[in-house]
Amino acid sequence: MLHIKPIHENDASEKVKIVFQDIKYTLKSDVVPLFFRYLANYEEYFLYSWDKIKANIESSYFQDSVKDIHEFSLEHVIDIYSPSRSITRFLGDLRPEEKMQLHETVSKLIVLNIQLMLLTIGIREGVKGVQLSQQELPHMITRHEKEEVFEVFAKTSGEEKDMAAASKMLAPLFGSQAIMISHYPDFFAHIAHEMGDLIKTEAYLQKRVELEHKGLKKITEFTYPLGCSYAEIAYFAAGQPYFSELLYILAETFPSQFPRLVFTSEVMHIVLSPKSSLATL
Repeated sequence: MLHIKPIHENDASEKVKIVFQDIKYTLKSDVVPLFFRYLANYEEYFLYSWDKIKANIESSYFQDSVKDIHEFSLEHVIDIYSPSRSITRFLGDLRPEEKMQLHETVSKLIVLNIQLMLLTIGIREGVKGVQLSQQELPHMITRHEKEEVFEVFAKTSGEEKDMAAASKMLAPLFGSQAIMISHYPDFFAHIAHEMGDLIKTEAYLQKRVELEHKGLKKITEFTYPLGCSYAEIAYFAAGQPYFSELLYILAETFPSQFPRLVFTSEVMHIVLSPKSSLATL
């Protein structure tokens, strides 16, 4: 089992709480993304890296990259996805004001998922050259362990199955708090079913690879260094317990999840938007 756990906002030190508030303000999020809550276990590195991450987020290059990735991923999803009858019927029963609120939530999710995809891929590339041996991480490659990173303890009985699928779908973003971000968990349960079918297709796998390549190209031209080289991470965190677990989380977990979440949020955008307004956020 993993030894390091995500830091809850209520349990954070005063310095970390200040940064958590800054993260929510900068990312326009009501909840601190799970990735940063793990990073906060290593406070000195967390404070160091956030300054560099924030500088990139606020750069015009990064903001333009988010828009470019959105257009790219939306175009790809339109090519491979058509809404099912089930979700079409579900949306037909929603009131216009409910659809408007969902659309606002989804627009924020698109931007947030793209931002985190670029940042986590960038950090992965910084530590990618480090060899994480089986001796260091002998048990951290199972499906259960990866689910544990994202705080997924999905229930699977009765009516809870749909909610478990929705919670698991969004878990890499906010962990166990994921389903709490919306007043419409049924919508996310329907999206989980849509994505469950989509990710099984060859077309999805191909488009996902293309999205990751697009992200890799973008991070090579970041305005500022992310401060994520192995030497920088080790300088602040190597002497602390379970440093190898931190490297594993940075290199092997979150970066592989956000391309899927980007496509997931684009699927949400498609089902909620008239074709004439698909390109807008």
